[in-house]
Amino acid sequence: MKSLIYLKSISNNTKLRLVSLLLENELCVCELEEITNIRQVNISKNLISLKEAGIVGVRREKQRAFYFLTKEFMNNKFLIDHLEEVKMNENILMKDHEIFLKHEEIKDQNVYVCNIFKNEVS
Repeated sequence: MKSLIYLKSISNNTKLRLVSLLLENELCVCELEEITNIRQVNISKNLISLKEAGIVGVRREKQRAFYFLTKEFMNNKFLIDHLEEVKMNENILMKDHEIFLKHEEIKDQNVYVCNIFKNEVS
């Protein structure tokens, strides 16, 4: 029955885009905002909903919160495989993935990269 909850929870575009990106790596809200070009308030609202559904977890580091997919969600192999396939066949998800890869190229573990990334992509 948990699979049904997961599917319902990711049934809108924004949530699907966020989950698709979090399949790659944990990310903070500012990174998700810059990659997707979705307003921070909308990302936060959708992350809260995904957290309530048990799909997303959060790790805090100083003032930043990093979001990741929970182990329970990731253990649903059929759903994860399907999401990976969808990610490589839907234009908006493919574009997000390309931007994510550019973001990762400049990311440095010791530097907050959101503003740097924004200047690089613009």
